[in-house]
Amino acid sequence: MDALTNVSNLAFVEMMYARYLRDPRSVSAQWRDHFDRVSNGEARLPDVLAGPAFRPANVFGRNGAARRVQELNREPTRDAVDAGADKQHCVDQLIRNYRVRGHMIAQLDPLDRPRAEPPELDPSYMGLSDSDMDRTFVTDGLQGGETMTLRAILDRLRNTYCRHIGVQFMHIDDYELRKWLQDRMERTQNRIELKRDVQLRILRRLTDAVVFEEFLQKKYIGAKTFSLEGAETLIPLLDLAIETAGEQGVDEIVLGMTHRGRLNVLANIIGKPATDIFREFEDVDPQRYVGGGDVKYHLGYSGDWTTGAGRTVHISLCFNPSHLEFINPVALGRVRAKQDRAGDRDRRRCMPLLIHGDAGFAGEGIVQESLNLSELQAYRVGGALHIVVNNQLGFTTQPDQYRSSAYCTDLARALQAPIFHVNGEEPEAVAQVVHLAMAFRHAFQRDVVIDMYCYRLHGHNEGDEPSFTQPLMYDAIDQHPLVRDSYLEHLLRLDGLTRDEADALAETSKRELATALEEARRMQYPPRDAGYAGIWTGYLGGSERQVKDPRTAVPEDRLKAMLDALLVMPEDFHLHPKLKRGMQTRRAMLDGERPLDWATGEALAFATLAAEGHRELAIGQDRERGTLSK
Repeated sequence: MDALTNVSNLAFVEMMYARYLRDPRSVSAQWRDHFDRVSNGEARLPDVLAGPAFRPANVFGRNGAARRVQELNREPTRDAVDAGADKQHCVDQLIRNYRVRGHMIAQLDPLDRPRAEPPELDPSYMGLSDSDMDRTFVTDGLQGGETMTLRAILDRLRNTYCRHIGVQFMHIDDYELRKWLQDRMERTQNRIELKRDVQLRILRRLTDAVVFEEFLQKKYIGAKTFSLEGAETLIPLLDLAIETAGEQGVDEIVLGMTHRGRLNVLANIIGKPATDIFREFEDVDPQRYVGGGDVKYHLGYSGDWTTGAGRTVHISLCFNPSHLEFINPVALGRVRAKQDRAGDRDRRRCMPLLIHGDAGFAGEGIVQESLNLSELQAYRVGGALHIVVNNQLGFTTQPDQYRSSAYCTDLARALQAPIFHVNGEEPEAVAQVVHLAMAFRHAFQRDVVIDMYCYRLHGHNEGDEPSFTQPLMYDAIDQHPLVRDSYLEHLLRLDGLTRDEADALAETSKRELATALEEARRMQYPPRDAGYAGIWTGYLGGSERQVKDPRTAVPEDRLKAMLDALLVMPEDFHLHPKLKRGMQTRRAMLDGERPLDWATGEALAFATLAAEGHRELAIGQDRERGTLSK
């Protein structure tokens, strides 16, 4: 090995060692062993070159990628060799910067307001110049080739991480999870190729969403609807997510959401008849049927969804009062209960889907509390899909006045969850994000977050004038086209359909709604069926005074037998001395020498339920030792 080659090899080993220090698993196991010795002070980097296991092909990557780089760039001197290694290190760091920070310049805002570009995404900041653009470098695992010109590397990085999708995933500690996401995004440059029938399905769902909101605004002027206008892409997003869930074997979805867009979701996703919704708006006699009065946007519902492949997915939308994000633990608890009841120990058949507001996700502590429980064994549900409808407003408050973080979703970084930020005005980018998010959740059974940037066409509700507090924002919104119209123009350019076909979709939707309204106004408002189904069939409830108290008493001899069993300790169990006194006290209760106390009564209550075959969940320090010891 001549001196020049040896210098070249050493320079590259130094670069590989720097990569090892950033992420040990980014180099082969053989080289990791050598670098571990260097890191521990047992060897020097030059010693690696002289070691019996040294092979230039290993240093220079598969198929001698770095050697080809060296040959292509033809470094003639030692200074040039050193400079080449330094340049390669700069390119490596630039690639990492895009994976970590590329989301900061992604085109996420439908209103196209400028964002500051982090300097570390500029090649010149990393010591690279225009003269380096056509030089060839090792790509550090970037999908598309082992070596590429710097120009091609930048194009691929920007296409993957800086178009209409911005991804935060490099905070995830688990290397396999990061690599899984990285490979799938970089292989396709974060773009999905949709077939014509899927594109038409998206347009149809956008049309349904737009027509429904416009119909309500015209027929019920001034009524509170908490309109979805400005965020209509939520409907095709949910459509695609449910279709994918069905393909993955999910039988049931529990959906929790706040007010914004609830009526649209009820009509176009859950399947609540428009006639029922309009009947509630008519409000002639609100006391005569369930859902009367000013609570239409609080109501829940359930229905069956039939996927394109013919599978049935049952969807339950939780009732939700004005506490916004407080529905999260309710929905998650329902999922866990359904999984337990169905014997779904793998947590595969029932899935939680939570729809948040941006200000609520960032500002309400219940979100953090729910996320914190998500990976605990007793609360795990196989991963929730979180969708943030990001209006970029909290009531009337701008983001820089209601949160300290760059994104409303930064809270989820603590959960090691991937976060997909996406421009809601780009339905095909949304489709890619749904595809990735659902695949990730299915593969790893972990929470995943979709942060869909959109806007709010009206004020907080239809009686609010938003231009009082956001005049510039609403001036931009007034001039902004509907997402349905912009997507239609995209399909027309692709010759995917004709304008007449698109107009026919809208006319069909309007005609169906008009028919439903006419029917609602003809009806005599009979008390509406509460819609209980499944295990709730026949359950009507009623006021407490009309229901007989259930018998919960247990025969005394059975209670004594259970208390006697509770006093038996395993032979190899060493009971704390203070607890021994407690057990002696309970023995006295069993013998009738002392009355039962509350703690013993509670223990017997759990014992009787367990003996009858009921599942119980008792977890936490309070359950193990009691809240207080006296």
